[in-house]
Amino acid sequence: MGNGAALILIAFLALATFLLVRSGEIKAWHVALVGVLAIYLDRIGWTDPIVYAVTWIVQGLTHTTTT
Repeated sequence: MGNGAALILIAFLALATFLLVRSGEIKAWHVALVGVLAIYLDRIGWTDPIVYAVTWIVQGLTHTTTT
């Protein structure tokens, strides 16, 4: 996934998280807990399959290829 697509995805997820916390649907400590889990999974190397899957889905939706 290119840097531009990654930044757009990050911005979308950050906005969705902000709106969910603001509306009270999820609590801030839920977000913090999931963030800690994500950092832990990244450190042990389990995020690679997730990154590949998201890249495949985004490329499928946008019909772009990585060179």
